[in-house]
Amino acid sequence: MHIDLKTVIDTSALTNFLRDMSLQPPSTRLPPIRKIASQPTEELSDALAYLRHIYIPEIRGARRIKLNDTDASSSSKALDPNGLHELRADAFERSYALRWLTFLVAQAEIWDSESSTTESPQSVLREALIQDAASLLAICSGTAAAGVIVRDFVFRHGPKGEKTSKVHIKDVPLDNRDYGSVGAQTWGGACVLAETILDDPTRFGLLRNDSSAENLRILELGAGTGLVSLTVGKLLQNAAPSATIIATDYYPSVLENLESNIRHNFPSPLGSKAVRISSHLLDWSVFAKDPAQNPPFDAPFDLVLGADIIYEAQHAIWIKSCLMTLLKKPSQHSDPLFHLIIPLRSTHSSESGTVDSVFSHMSGDAASGSEMDLKIVDKEIILCDAGSGLGPDQIEYACYKIGWR
Repeated sequence: MHIDLKTVIDTSALTNFLRDMSLQPPSTRLPPIRKIASQPTEELSDALAYLRHIYIPEIRGARRIKLNDTDASSSSKALDPNGLHELRADAFERSYALRWLTFLVAQAEIWDSESSTTESPQSVLREALIQDAASLLAICSGTAAAGVIVRDFVFRHGPKGEKTSKVHIKDVPLDNRDYGSVGAQTWGGACVLAETILDDPTRFGLLRNDSSAENLRILELGAGTGLVSLTVGKLLQNAAPSATIIATDYYPSVLENLESNIRHNFPSPLGSKAVRISSHLLDWSVFAKDPAQNPPFDAPFDLVLGADIIYEAQHAIWIKSCLMTLLKKPSQHSDPLFHLIIPLRSTHSSESGTVDSVFSHMSGDAASGSEMDLKIVDKEIILCDAGSGLGPDQIEYACYKIGWR
């Protein structure tokens, strides 16, 4: 069972009633410790999902504030509607959750001795359950190495919210020796971009009612954990035309985790019938100087996406140089675009400001016949709750639409 909300959800297998009632303390909500051994695997899985909902922190800045809110500042009142932060801070309940998880993990040896074969479906389910419990136990204990967090993002979309897309994402620990490994974590900008795409796919040139359209080529720059690319893949997996999605990054640890997330969401080596998705190394600084024409970069793309990828002064310059080769030129039937979303951080204001200066804004009085350049076609500001629960705390995102003009 999955919680059913329009905004992005960062827990998995969470029961629907959480939407409508206050959270119950683990000591009353979870199956009694003495009865864990006799509980069905499904019940224990739901219990773990419940604990993840409480103790795994939300992704900061992933919840949009709707434009029709009468008072955006009052949104902080909705940050903790069920007393989640108070419950998370309750020392007794955390202690009980730790004891409950410890007992569940200890069941592993008993279950192993009872199992006639380690390959049985029940054994596989139990092994996954124990691994999940052990990871959550480390997180709840504050273990420094507990950096692996698994989330199921569940998006409801469609004209009447009748469709559901689920994306399974694993965040892995940061590599302290490599600052670029921050891409191994899911950031709020990726959540916002993924949800924005599902809200209005046609704005991104997706789900077009054009039977003659050729295979779509979609590129994500700085894909990180792959949430955006995987969300697009889920959206298009039963659609036409077919699509090839190339999720790129540079850092080895990030690429390894990205590939793992792709395999989990699209087990087939080629994805689904309509979608082929894969991860690839792309070094912007190198490609900008010497744009290699090797696959999959030997043909331009219909759509390029980027979320929270500008945090150095050179990034916008390198990205534009890459797009000069990688973004398809417009035609009578298509207008290829680069959609970029970046948080407006005070600590990185000069870096984010380079987007406006490097791409500049489209001018209405451009000379006829002049050579096309990559320009900002549109810029929108999106406000999001930061999710701290500590009063008014918001994050601004700038959403750019960049194309050939």
